[in-house]
Amino acid sequence: MNVDELAAEFLAAAELGNAPDPVEWLARHPEHAAELAAFLADLVLFAPLLGMEKLPPDLDLTAPFPPTEPQGEEPQPGDRFGDYQLLERIGTGGMGAVYRATIVGTSLVVALKRLKTGVGIDEAQQFRKEVEALAGLNHQHIVKVYHIGEHEERPFFTMPLAERGSLAQHMDHYRRNIRAGVILLREVTWAVHHAHQRRIVHCDLKPANILLNESGEPQVADFGLAVQLDAAGTTTGGAGSLPWMAPESLRDARVTTGVDVWALGVILYELLTGTRPFRGETAAELRDAILNHDPVPPRTVDPRIHPDLAAICMHCLVKEPDQRYESASAVALELTRWLDDRPVRVNPPTRRGEIARWYRHNPVVAWGALLLIALLVGGAVLGVRLADEQAAALRTAVCEANEHTAGHVANSVLFKLDDMSKPVSFAADDTKFRAACRAFDLLDTGGIKSADDLKCRARDRKRMEDDLIRLFPADGTSFETVYVLNASGEIVALVAPGGGPVSPRAAGVIGKSYRDRDYFIGARKHWPEDGSKRVHVSRVFHSDADGYDKFAISCPVHPNEPSRDAWVLVATLTTHDTLGLINLQGRDQKTALLAPRDPSSARSPGEPDGPAGYLILVHEAFRGKKGTPCVPFPTGQPGPVPDANDRPELILPATPGEPPFAQDRRYRDPSTGPRHPDFAARWLTGSARVGNTELVVVVQQKDDVAIAAQQTFFRRFAAWAGGVAALGFVLLVAFSVVRSRRASGDLREEN
Repeated sequence: MNVDELAAEFLAAAELGNAPDPVEWLARHPEHAAELAAFLADLVLFAPLLGMEKLPPDLDLTAPFPPTEPQGEEPQPGDRFGDYQLLERIGTGGMGAVYRATIVGTSLVVALKRLKTGVGIDEAQQFRKEVEALAGLNHQHIVKVYHIGEHEERPFFTMPLAERGSLAQHMDHYRRNIRAGVILLREVTWAVHHAHQRRIVHCDLKPANILLNESGEPQVADFGLAVQLDAAGTTTGGAGSLPWMAPESLRDARVTTGVDVWALGVILYELLTGTRPFRGETAAELRDAILNHDPVPPRTVDPRIHPDLAAICMHCLVKEPDQRYESASAVALELTRWLDDRPVRVNPPTRRGEIARWYRHNPVVAWGALLLIALLVGGAVLGVRLADEQAAALRTAVCEANEHTAGHVANSVLFKLDDMSKPVSFAADDTKFRAACRAFDLLDTGGIKSADDLKCRARDRKRMEDDLIRLFPADGTSFETVYVLNASGEIVALVAPGGGPVSPRAAGVIGKSYRDRDYFIGARKHWPEDGSKRVHVSRVFHSDADGYDKFAISCPVHPNEPSRDAWVLVATLTTHDTLGLINLQGRDQKTALLAPRDPSSARSPGEPDGPAGYLILVHEAFRGKKGTPCVPFPTGQPGPVPDANDRPELILPATPGEPPFAQDRRYRDPSTGPRHPDFAARWLTGSARVGNTELVVVVQQKDDVAIAAQQTFFRRFAAWAGGVAALGFVLLVAFSVVRSRRASGDLREEN
């Protein structure tokens, strides 16, 4: 096999990753040793590109580069530099210069860094340390070494060319797109952590040393100031560029990986705010700021900065190394948490922040819950509105039904009063009674002139009382008292029906004038009529005879021929629970009979002052107790007391007219009290007048009873709707929990 075939075989094996050991390979072909040695010497330049794990043994990377004196001028663009053609100088530092170069005979463009001409031993050793550090690191975001060599006694190495320059040239771009900047800095942080794991501290991290390749991926470069940590994780010294140096480096204290954490914080601060955290006109002022002053919080510079990023940045810039993040990986994990919108260690979230973060992580669940709540609230509002509308319509219907019922009850009361008025009308026409009245009137009109006249007067009064007892038997009437007034309005005779005992108080009213009472005035208005047409149903008055609240059925009496100066026969009735009517009170419907108060009468105890209003005569709350005081009706209801008229009262009106009591859906029964708690609820009412009288019938029904069925329906509907909504909410929460656990599991696997 000739030299060309052996070289081709070596290259083929190297491309497959199976390059033979150079020493063994030369030993197997001693006949071509000289030619193959020359081949291997040239191959040293391209060994990293071929993926060779071993370099020829004659290349000693640990040998110090010889100190030199100035040896001519620096190479210029266009010069030949060994196997490379220099295209342009793209950077220079304290000990090295970087060129854009191409391998002669190829189109491969690389960055070539060489030790500058004229540097001393220290710079040469530092250059060697950079080469050693880079050679020992293998990370996608740390620059790779293509080739290490020496030309004209000057060491150099080649690395990938950063097509887009450094981060320092793109700070404005990443400040406008902070998320992209944080992602880039996170990758840099992981690369720094990779170096820390190999006990290498960069010591000169800054935007100019973070290069960007063609796709924008970061490449950490310039390990010229890197230091090697001892077994304890510390080392002495630690140089760097002043604006990014940690306080312990300035104090010449032992340094740890914390100096790189500090530098990452400075870079993040500049990325967030556009300014550096420590500034000074001179190096001394800058050193003093780093050592003795705290940076202005990032959110003070720009309130739009996210609080978590500001907290991460400030935690990197704590002056005491042991109080910063414990490692670069801790910084990378914090940045990852922020990118994933999860809480960071140094800034525990508030309740509001947790809610906002949960919403961002669970938008489907959040919007679903909001939609569900909106539907539930909208449905509830619509349901309540529909329920109110239906309840209002139902209440209106109940009030109208109560008005209709009140009309029937009013007719029953009218017929009852008509029956009760018949004995009064009959007595007013009784011949013997009228004769007794006439005899008393003739004697009274002629004047009392002697003792015999007094005896005759007493005899005639006795005749009238006997006739009244005869005409109003005890077992055939509900009247409390019956008495007769002469044409002057004086009570001339008074009896209890059936001849019952009359109290001294009742007897004391005989001879008193009550010409202003409604029962007297109203009856005399009907003097020309006959039969039931002349009967008058009076207003309520407070009786002087027994102290009861009463109303009366009165009728004109003509002792002689019919005339305006008629006498009046009065039969009184007190308050009652049914007025003797059957089924006046039902289980759900209650009936009350109202009458206006006679303004000429003294007010009953407890009755409020004010204009004459309506009083309740008949009510279930009276429970048959005789003489229960009337209950005043609310002012203004059922309306002003109507003026008296001359129409016959105990007949149905020609036209019913408007109800006297407007429908009231918030009616409170005035009989409510400690003794009558059953009437404390809200009632629905309807009313009607009793014939042509001033009496009013009110029929009332409990509101909760009237709409009970409707409320039951809506309660059941609300319960079903609430159950469905609750089930939907539970399913959404369960979905959120499952999704969160799955995301946490993915994160654990990633870590």
